[in-house]
Amino acid sequence: MSLKVFYSPTQTDLDTNQLVNKIDKLDNRAEMLLRTIQVLIHFLKSSALDIKELEANVFKESLDDLATRLSSSEKPKHIELDFERQKDKMLDFIERQHLYIADREKELRDIIDLLTKAMANLDVENREFYQRVHDKSEKMEQITRLDDIKKIKSALKHEVDHMREIVEMKRDQDKRQVQHLACQVDALRQELQKAHTKSMTDGLTGVYNREAFDNTLKEFIERSQVMNSKFALLLLDLDDFKAINDTHGHLIGDSVLVAFAQKCRDVIRGDDFIARYGGEEFAILLNGTTLRNAHRKARQICGAIEATRYATCDGNTEEDYLSVTVSIGVTLHRKGDTVESLISRVDKALYKAKRSGKNRAIARKT
Repeated sequence: MSLKVFYSPTQTDLDTNQLVNKIDKLDNRAEMLLRTIQVLIHFLKSSALDIKELEANVFKESLDDLATRLSSSEKPKHIELDFERQKDKMLDFIERQHLYIADREKELRDIIDLLTKAMANLDVENREFYQRVHDKSEKMEQITRLDDIKKIKSALKHEVDHMREIVEMKRDQDKRQVQHLACQVDALRQELQKAHTKSMTDGLTGVYNREAFDNTLKEFIERSQVMNSKFALLLLDLDDFKAINDTHGHLIGDSVLVAFAQKCRDVIRGDDFIARYGGEEFAILLNGTTLRNAHRKARQICGAIEATRYATCDGNTEEDYLSVTVSIGVTLHRKGDTVESLISRVDKALYKAKRSGKNRAIARKT
């Protein structure tokens, strides 16, 4: 007869299982708290005004550093000590931002006072106008007391014509004032828009500049972490561009860069982002896409650039045209990516495209 052995868990086994369950719960709670803190840091960065005098970039960099260290394996005590040192600086920035907003509110109140006085002056003009109308109405009333009907008719016609002239003059005056104010506001709005656009635009090609790219890439990464959205990064480098400058001169090289940027704009979507990364390198951010679709878009750009010819002078002969190609690295943002890791990965993909013969797009997952 065989004996069956039944295993009965000991108290030690039960305590171990309970401890494991507690550790799992603590790990889940820690992960949830870390994600909550990252979201709060993102919201805090978003609330910081991009104002040079406030050194908002320093404040945002300190928040980025804090978020990075929270996700690292660094000892919590070290992070806590550093946070205590940084806390005063953060509070100082928030206070300075409050003061800045308060100052702008005071300036706005001064503008409102100025407009109020202007309205008061306008009110005086209106009262003078209404007084003139009132005087005319009284005069017309006096005319009705004349005995001769012909005199009444003639006098009334004269006063009505005169009153009509007064009303037309007032209407033209108000119209000119409104047009003048509208022109001033529109001119100010255009100047502000030009200044903002100029600060974020590459002066040669008209696409966004490196600073705009750096800021936008950070925003894309933060939004992806918070909203779990996807985006792809393309890094483009014109092949053998130095030879174009050496052979045809920098003016022709600049013209090629301008035409290249416009051709890329024609291929990508209107809400995609393109910037001049530096020299003959450009970067494109494709929002809400997959690696496969991003790779397909990159190959489409390669084909469009290869099929385009650029005139070097009058374009009367075949020798007056040149063609260029582009190599492209493609990668997709992954969970946990930083700016550095994303740039490093796409740069490796671009390097592989160059080594593989150029005029091609290489996608890299890891």
